[in-house]
Amino acid sequence: MTFHATTPVAVATPCPAFDQEVLALRPALWAFARRLLRQEADAEDLVQDTIVRALAARDRFQDGTNLKAWLFTIMRNSFNSRWRRGLREVMPGTEAIEASAVTPSTQTTDLWAKEAIDRMLRDLTPAHRDILILIPVLGVSYEDAAQACGCSVGTVKSRLNRARGALAALVGSP
Repeated sequence: MTFHATTPVAVATPCPAFDQEVLALRPALWAFARRLLRQEADAEDLVQDTIVRALAARDRFQDGTNLKAWLFTIMRNSFNSRWRRGLREVMPGTEAIEASAVTPSTQTTDLWAKEAIDRMLRDLTPAHRDILILIPVLGVSYEDAAQACGCSVGTVKSRLNRARGALAALVGSP
């Protein structure tokens, strides 16, 4: 999936302290984007788009709230919008799929396992994937994940349970 920056947005009144806080969270944004998109270039585009949108929407951020959760929400919404648009795109023919599926026989078991996990995560819904990335992978608290996803803590726990069940079903575990 390729991610292209959306239309340019006007930047709100500059605030150096806010800008520095946003940029300080770039590693966390990068980690989240990398888990969502797998491709470094696409992840970098998503991080940059998130930062641009955050800086443009600076006046909508409420001081004293969780900036990291707010940025994750912006990123998740951008990713989900792109993912939904991708569902409507026409898939390539079988020849193109077969040609891209060729892998050299020198791959290690670790690479195979990573690809299998990536495939399983892609088969999950965005909500389930987001929760699995936010809580177990990035270590975000239930409260912060709830704020980032715009739902209650109970909903986050329920989604995490369902996501784990869906992942287990994809693996074939009971």
